[in-house]
Amino acid sequence: MKILSFILLMMACVTGLSAQHHHEKDSAPGARAINSQHSLYHLDAGWADHRGDSLALSDFRGEPVIAVMFYGNCTQVCPILIQDAWRLYSMLDDSERASVNVLAITFDTENDTPERLRAYAEREQLDIPGWHFMTSRPASVRNLAMMLGVQYSEKSDGHFAHSNLITVLDKQGRVAIRVEGLNQPMDEAAGTIRSIINNGEL
Repeated sequence: MKILSFILLMMACVTGLSAQHHHEKDSAPGARAINSQHSLYHLDAGWADHRGDSLALSDFRGEPVIAVMFYGNCTQVCPILIQDAWRLYSMLDDSERASVNVLAITFDTENDTPERLRAYAEREQLDIPGWHFMTSRPASVRNLAMMLGVQYSEKSDGHFAHSNLITVLDKQGRVAIRVEGLNQPMDEAAGTIRSIINNGEL
């Protein structure tokens, strides 16, 4: 009888762990469909980066852009997303990297000030030319997320549920390719960037 009770208890624990695992997977909303013909550079909001510089998205016109949305207090998923962006960036050679900008845009406009974003960039050893950790007004961040197809929502504990997405923009600010998920292959995205640099088109 004791053995049977122990087996039932173990089965319940395994079931509970499995349900928790699936819940964690389900907590990341998928990316929305987008119109890739729309340029993000029509968004005229002002932005600030981790260096304290005032920027507009249109400042990056004429060069390909790697865009990723994250927030600084995220300790599990976002560091992987940022490293995925670095992995894509590092697949390019020196001359190609010189023609590419990386925009890491925070969801957490309340806490991720330019000063905190600078500390984050320094901690991740990504305070380097061409990388911009950026923030703006909540409405501006929401509009950009919609254009990228990124879904996010703040949870009661202050963390965010969000799509895991890396996007490459062409020279006109249109979405050229998106890579959804963590630790995904970046070969196709790197090839897309090279085509944009070399040919000005896909």
